[in-house]
Amino acid sequence: MIIHVIIFSYADEVMMMSEKKVVRYKLVRHKWPDEIEAEKKQRKRRIGIIALCVIFFFSGYGLNRFLSRSDVTNDKTFAKLSEVYTIMKNKFYFGKDKEDFNEQLINGAIKGMVDAGGDQHTMYLNNEQSESFTSSMEGSVVGIGVTMYALDDNTFIISDIIKDSPAEKAGLHAGDQIYAVDGKVLKNTSTEEVAKKVKGESGTKVKLEIIRSGKHIEKTITRKKVNGTVFSEIKGDTAKIELTTFAETSGDEFGRHLEDINKAKVKHLIIDLRDNSGGYLKAALQIASYLMQDDQVIFKEDDHDGNITEYKTLNGYEHYTFDKLLILVNGGTASASEALTAALKEQAQAIVIGEKTYGKGTVQIPLPFKDGSMLKYTTGEWITPKGNKLNKVGITPDIKVAQEAAYVTGMPQLDKEEFAFDTVNEAASPVQIYLKFLGYAVDRTDAYFSYTSAKALTQYQKDHELKADGKIREEVCRSLVSDCLRKWRSDPYKYDLQLKKAMEIANEK
Repeated sequence: MIIHVIIFSYADEVMMMSEKKVVRYKLVRHKWPDEIEAEKKQRKRRIGIIALCVIFFFSGYGLNRFLSRSDVTNDKTFAKLSEVYTIMKNKFYFGKDKEDFNEQLINGAIKGMVDAGGDQHTMYLNNEQSESFTSSMEGSVVGIGVTMYALDDNTFIISDIIKDSPAEKAGLHAGDQIYAVDGKVLKNTSTEEVAKKVKGESGTKVKLEIIRSGKHIEKTITRKKVNGTVFSEIKGDTAKIELTTFAETSGDEFGRHLEDINKAKVKHLIIDLRDNSGGYLKAALQIASYLMQDDQVIFKEDDHDGNITEYKTLNGYEHYTFDKLLILVNGGTASASEALTAALKEQAQAIVIGEKTYGKGTVQIPLPFKDGSMLKYTTGEWITPKGNKLNKVGITPDIKVAQEAAYVTGMPQLDKEEFAFDTVNEAASPVQIYLKFLGYAVDRTDAYFSYTSAKALTQYQKDHELKADGKIREEVCRSLVSDCLRKWRSDPYKYDLQLKKAMEIANEK
């Protein structure tokens, strides 16, 4: 599974409703962080009822004070809570040597209650996660300006370079593997830890060791404030706008890009919302207001009490019209991105191209605590202008287009060091898919690693100065993935099958 993360920010999502902040977790390629975390939580103890202490604990009250209150201790449920907590704190054998064990008990209780709710998007965030969470959607962050994905806990591949960023100026490329940061090799490291290592204060330097086509290259990069969540380009009479997220600045950025596009007098507009998990509600409202007419419903919210609130286009926005409005989506398109897609499809006759969206149609709001941590919890559901629900349903594209196989196939987890030809193994299919995309002659792409494919792999190894024995091993897989991504990024209008299809439709007479 390929998991993407923005290296200069934590991969979260924040939504703003005017003065009211609504928080969501960012969807990354193929799987939500919430979902991943939820899977981990299932393996932990569930102490749901204990978590009710969250309100009092983070209001500056200790649990003991909370439990001593007569209105609580008189309740049998909370009497049990008191007894369990006291035993765990004072008599649990393995607790005596644990540092900050009291805090661990409290945090475990909070997570237990969150788990008991059965909602993977309701989540407790610790101090560090909360800070990254709220800062990531401001539209500008301090870092080097790249996005990356993790093949495993040891392999981190750059997928995109932000324009005019320190990374671009330093000569980093999509497909480069980040091998070490400040001299420390990345082993058994999470994506959050990598991001933390690369981020830092503006003006400070970070030394990266990257692997490109099998060669180690060192780059020293000066961190700075990186701006921009909206990118556009014009190809013929068609413009493409890509939104990486809906940050605080995204609505205004989108408007400025539309201004420039309008001056170029293009006829068609492609909006790329793939892997965009949403963001600030205000930004989504602004973007819709540029492309829809006055007083049109953009989406509706069904809250806990059954109240339906309509969100309509904002006043004072210039409207831009195009002969064809096309939207690119995939399984990483979620939440506010889905709401915007549905609105433009139902109200502006946009053509949706790609793959079915994620289906995250719920609303979350944050509850910050004095210690810097945060609880985000679901309060409602999004509904489209025509009354359709999005949650667990998603949006089926008008034109279904699967992406290039080499781009969406993750690196296999090898259960032994290497595989030779004439074997059946899970690594064979991805390796053969990679080789085929890179132009090497393979005769199949299933789980059987053929003699022909082994010959192709041997040639690839020779071309990249690797051990040329035709055997599949981790080093070879990493190199193949990097080269596939590099080729794919070199000409997206050729290799990005969804974008290619959108251009074909735009150019149809």
